[in-house]
Amino acid sequence: MLLQVENLRMHLHLRRGVLQAVDGINLHVAEGETLGLVGESGSGKTLTGLSLLRLLPKGSGRIESGSIRLDGQELTTLPEAELARDIRGRRIAMIMQDPMTSLNPVFSIGDQVGGPLRNHDIARGTALRSAVVDVLKRVRIPSPEDRLGDYPHQFSGGQRQRIVAAMAIGCTPRLLVADEPTTALDVTIQVQIIALLRQIQHDQGVGIILITHDLGVAASLCRRIAVMYAGQIVETGPVRAIYRSPSHPYTQALLAAIPRLHSKRTRLAAIPGQPPSLIDPPSGCRFAARCPMRMDQCAAPPPTVDLGDGHSAACWKLAN
Repeated sequence: MLLQVENLRMHLHLRRGVLQAVDGINLHVAEGETLGLVGESGSGKTLTGLSLLRLLPKGSGRIESGSIRLDGQELTTLPEAELARDIRGRRIAMIMQDPMTSLNPVFSIGDQVGGPLRNHDIARGTALRSAVVDVLKRVRIPSPEDRLGDYPHQFSGGQRQRIVAAMAIGCTPRLLVADEPTTALDVTIQVQIIALLRQIQHDQGVGIILITHDLGVAASLCRRIAVMYAGQIVETGPVRAIYRSPSHPYTQALLAAIPRLHSKRTRLAAIPGQPPSLIDPPSGCRFAARCPMRMDQCAAPPPTVDLGDGHSAACWKLAN
């Protein structure tokens, strides 16, 4: 197994209390596999991805417990210097959500794409320039040898997203965390970015965690889906099982909210209410207050029920 995460808890220690951003999640990614991590904004998807690299808010973010193993190596106890030298950017890389905040406006893209290669002593001098040109060609930046001195504002939104991807894949990582790589892009560019991720996976055999709220993007790229709500994973399974027979009420509500072209409904479906506060979350099922199928049992933490063929969900109605 490429990545194995067990009972991971990452909390943010804020002035107003401890926010349980990632609370006891389990997931795994095989080599060459794409796992989709889906859910509403604020469900903890991005902080889960950042926790894998231990890129936590300074002073407030802490991994409280649990295990993160990459190729069998435990990362939660690894010294920061060793993590920065051997793991972060080298074996695990991340495509951040917004390329305009990921790219430094005062440095050329040649400097920025070449940065990880320099930091990990992969290439220097003329070899570095050649490596940067090569990786920009792989992400389909036109005439990259002529654009190494250009700055982020001189590229389109889709090209900036490709440049951020080039920074991530330059060191040929084993695991790629892609955080909302198609957000704020038009549909045609989204298709190109999805095709790019497929090509990267085909060429490098990299495992991918795709963080997204777009269930259509997840369906087109992922092999398995993990549905996250209020810091916890509530359902996991193969894409076909999740989309054809969702078992958790939250997953069912997410799929029901997708607009359908040929539907005769005049009103879009929505999930009522708001997610709970993660500073003082409910002791039982965190979706109970918004769930149309809630029962008295939902006041207690729900068990995770194995539904077969790698499909599982944490819900009392499945355990009865």
